[in-house]
Amino acid sequence: MDGGEAAETAAAAPALGPSSFMSVFKHADGMDVALMVLGLVGAMGDGMSTPAMLLISSRVTNDFGRGPDLVQDFSARINRNARNIVFLACASWVMAFLEGYCWARTAERQASRMRARYLRAVLRQDVGYFDLRSGPTSEVVASVSNDSLVVQDALAEKVPSFVMNATMFAGSYAVGLAVLRRLTLAALPSVLLLVVPGIMYGRVLVGLARRIRGQYARPGAIAEQAVSSARTVYSFVAEKRSVGRFSAALEESVRLGLKQGLAKGVAIGSNGVTFAIWAFNVWYGSRLVMYHGYKGGTVFAISSIIVNGGLALGNALSNLKYFSEASSAAERIMEVIRRVPKIDSESDAGEELIDFAGQVEFKDVQFCYPSRPESPVLVNFNLHVPAGSTVALVGGSGSGKSTVIALLERFYDPSAGEVALDGVSIRRLRLKWLRAQMGLVSQEPALFAMSVRENVLFGKQDATVEEVTAAAKAADAHSFISQLPQGYDTQVGECGVQLSGGQKQRIAIARAILKSPKILLLDEATSALDTKSEHAVQAALDLASAGRTTIVVAHRLSTVRNADMIAVMQSGEVQEQGSHDDLIANENGLYSTLIRLQKTKDSGQVQHDQWVMQNMMAT
Repeated sequence: MDGGEAAETAAAAPALGPSSFMSVFKHADGMDVALMVLGLVGAMGDGMSTPAMLLISSRVTNDFGRGPDLVQDFSARINRNARNIVFLACASWVMAFLEGYCWARTAERQASRMRARYLRAVLRQDVGYFDLRSGPTSEVVASVSNDSLVVQDALAEKVPSFVMNATMFAGSYAVGLAVLRRLTLAALPSVLLLVVPGIMYGRVLVGLARRIRGQYARPGAIAEQAVSSARTVYSFVAEKRSVGRFSAALEESVRLGLKQGLAKGVAIGSNGVTFAIWAFNVWYGSRLVMYHGYKGGTVFAISSIIVNGGLALGNALSNLKYFSEASSAAERIMEVIRRVPKIDSESDAGEELIDFAGQVEFKDVQFCYPSRPESPVLVNFNLHVPAGSTVALVGGSGSGKSTVIALLERFYDPSAGEVALDGVSIRRLRLKWLRAQMGLVSQEPALFAMSVRENVLFGKQDATVEEVTAAAKAADAHSFISQLPQGYDTQVGECGVQLSGGQKQRIAIARAILKSPKILLLDEATSALDTKSEHAVQAALDLASAGRTTIVVAHRLSTVRNADMIAVMQSGEVQEQGSHDDLIANENGLYSTLIRLQKTKDSGQVQHDQWVMQNMMAT
C-alpha cells in the first residue's frame, strides 16, 4: 500500500456514510448512469487482469520448468498460453478503455452540471445572503471551485481506482484459494500488516493536511488582494511589503508541511513490510514444493498474487479518504443549491400589472440591514412618487437614500411597512417582472470583463446595433467609444479597468437607457463625471426621464433643481419635501442648509484651483 495515502484512511473512513456519499452522484442523468455502469464493468475487468495474468504465467513457468518432454506437446501448451495472454491483453485494453473513458466522461458531465446549478442557485439568492457571507467573494468562489474539483477528481479517478483495486484484491485471493489454498490461508493474516501503517499514521496525516489547507487560504487572500489592487500597491511602493506579508503567512504552512513530510516518510518506509511477506511466502512455498509436490511456478505466481492483492487492498482503502472529502464537498454545494431564499428571483409566483403606470409609494417603512440588525437605516419612511414624475432624494451620507432604491428593487424586504407600485405591494408581484420594469444606474458602475457592446446589451439582449448606438449617444458615450481601438468591440477589462470612472459611468447609463424602463433609478449617476460631461449626461438623463417615473439620489444639489419634487432625508426619515423653490424659501430648513454648505465647498474648491494656477504661472 502507498503509505502516504493509506496513512490517511483510518481517520477519514468513519465520516463516510452511504447517504452522504450518494450526494456525489446527485447531478447524474440517465446517460451518466449508463457511463458509470460501463465504467464499473471496465474497472472490475481491469482489476481482474492482474490475477488472470499471474495465473497464466504460473502455467507458462511450470511448462518451462518441466522442459520439452514431447516437443509437439510442449509447443502446443506454450502456443495455447501465448494465445491466452494475447486474448487477455485485448480484453484488458477494452476494460481499461471503458474504465478511463466512461469515468472521465461522466465526471466532466456531472461536474459541469453541478457548477452550472451552483451558479444558478447563487444568483437566485437574495442580496442579504451575500451581506452575511464571511470573507471576500474571491475566497468563496475559490472554495466552490475547489469543492467541484474534489468531486470531479473523485468521480474520474478515485471511484474507478477503488473498484479496480477492490476487485484485484478479491480476485487475487479467490484465485489463490482456488489454486493453492494452503499458501493463501497461511499468508492471509499478513494482509493486516499492509493496513496497520495506515491506521497508525492516519489521524496525524489527515489532521495535518486539513490544517495546511486552512493555512493556504490566508496567503491566497493576500496574493489575490495584492494582484487585484496592483495600482494601489505600485503607487505606495508596497511591493516588498506585500511579498513580506505573503511570506509570513506561508511560514505556518511550511512548518506543518515539514511535519507532514516526516509522518509521510515513516508511513512510506513501512512499505518494506512487503519484503517480509515475500520472505515468508518463499520459505513456506519451498516447503510446499519439497514435501507436498506443488509446482514451483504455481507457488511463485500465488506468492505474487498474495502480495499484489494485499497492496491492492491498501490502495483501495486509501481512496476512502477521498470519498469522504468528495461527500463533504458535494454536500456543501448541495446546501446552496437546495437553499430557497426568502426573496426568490426564480419563482414564477406573483402578479404582473397589465396597465402599469409607474406610481411608487413607501408606507411607514422600517429597515435594518441583515449584517447590522441593531442599526436602523429607515425609520417610519413615507414617500409618494406619482407616475411619470421625477423625485430627488437628498441628504447627508448614511441618511438612507440608496437604501430606498435597494428596497424598491426588492434586494431586501422592509422590517415593517410596505413598498407599493400602483397601489400593489411589491411582495405580491413576480420578482423578475418587477425588476424588468426598472433601470438602475448605481453610484459605482459595474462593468463585466467583455466588450463595450456586450456591456450595453445587458440592458436589452435583443437590441439592434442602431439601438445600442442611440443609447450610447444619449449617454454622451458614443464619441469616446468611437475613439477606442476596436470601438464598440473593445474589451473593457475586469470590472472595466481599461476605462476611466466617467467612461464606465456613461456606459452604465447607456445600458439603463437601452432598457427603456418604466421606472428609472439613478443612484449618483453623474458622480464620476466632470462638469462638462455632467451637463451633457444630465441633459440626456432629463430626456430619458420624460414620461417615466424617476427617482434620483444626488449629493450635487445642482443636478436636482428641476426635479418635480425633492425629499430631504435625515436619520432614515423624510424631513422636508417639495420643489426646489419651495424648499429654498425656508432659509432655516435642511435643504437650504445643504445648499449653503455645498456653495461654501464649491467656493473653497474654486479658490484652491485659482491658487494652484497662480503658483504654477509664477514658477
